[in-house]
Amino acid sequence: MTLKILRAILILVFVFSFSVQSFAMTASESINNFAFNAAKILASDNEGKNFFFSPYSIMTAFSMAYAGAKNETAKEIETVLGLNKELHKDFKENFRAIEGGSLLSANRVWLREGLTLKKEYSRTLVTYYGGKAKELDFENKTEESRNIINDWVSSKTNGKIQNLLQSLEPETQMILTNAVYFNAEWEAKFNKDRTKDKDFYIDGENSVKVPMMTMRRDFDYAEDNGTKIIRLPYDNERFSMIAVLPPKDVSFEDALKDFDYEKFHKLLTSMTEYEVDLWLPKFKTENHYELKKLFEALGVNLAFSNFADFSGITDDTKLKIDEVIHQTFIDVNEERTEAAAATAIRMMKVTAMRPIEKPRAEFHADRPFIYFIYDERSKTILFMGRQSFTE
Repeated sequence: MTLKILRAILILVFVFSFSVQSFAMTASESINNFAFNAAKILASDNEGKNFFFSPYSIMTAFSMAYAGAKNETAKEIETVLGLNKELHKDFKENFRAIEGGSLLSANRVWLREGLTLKKEYSRTLVTYYGGKAKELDFENKTEESRNIINDWVSSKTNGKIQNLLQSLEPETQMILTNAVYFNAEWEAKFNKDRTKDKDFYIDGENSVKVPMMTMRRDFDYAEDNGTKIIRLPYDNERFSMIAVLPPKDVSFEDALKDFDYEKFHKLLTSMTEYEVDLWLPKFKTENHYELKKLFEALGVNLAFSNFADFSGITDDTKLKIDEVIHQTFIDVNEERTEAAAATAIRMMKVTAMRPIEKPRAEFHADRPFIYFIYDERSKTILFMGRQSFTE
């Protein structure tokens, strides 16, 4: 029987502004560990350049494919990505609750006309992922099929992701899509009149002028051996941007090599309230990734090979994953981004004693830094990126 192609398309949009629901710890751990492992590969493959991706979106789409994996293919995915069959229930109970409000997330399965899904697999997609299936005539109406999928993606991402599928082969059997769009405001907006061009140091010697937003207020902040971390909350009382600034005398690449979720979590839990002089650049980034090599570098090989076993999906033909496409967009400005946090006004009884002043700190993101969109309730990394201003 001829081996046919299963395409996993991961779409993620980010309009710096967004939102999501609680995740079971097993899901959270899988996503967070994947985030750091993937970031190291993306940084190595794109040295000095920006990257921005959604481990949440990628793992959602891959979980839909994993639902049909069997035998050694399933075992390899479980070992490398930390997925398990119980995770599907977690997605239903926790992840699907994100739809509506600041964050919109949608799944869709596109089938070759006439391809029959196994009832159990179809039930898993609909029950746990809301992934309705639609048949398309990939073979005879290839361009029309491509446009239908691209239009669906665009509609689910407020037009921020256009032309995701730049080409489509008539032999395609199945496409899995996950689209995420987030739109939320900062808890405390930056004053546009205070945004000024400042030097951003790409490395130890070279700098460029960038629009730098500035603010002085109370933030959760910590510092460890020159590494600084700050929590910037959004107005939806759930999400925040976590920004991490490596020491000045350490390159971003070297800093990331030794940075993992355990160290990230340690910094997170050590934060206390400081009065911070904050500099954060405005930026807009678009990325398009083909992630097959990334997954192979992590150790997921069988799923992309002729020995792949996705027999849990269909009896009609044997399938393998041919492509994993991930596209992102993010816009960070004075008003918007994703959000999670609450506003607190501390009131003290007036006494004759001298009030205790909050410690002060500087967080000047005037050199390459890493940032996360973080779900505070579930402790899950939804998005992760590196920001610099290289060509």
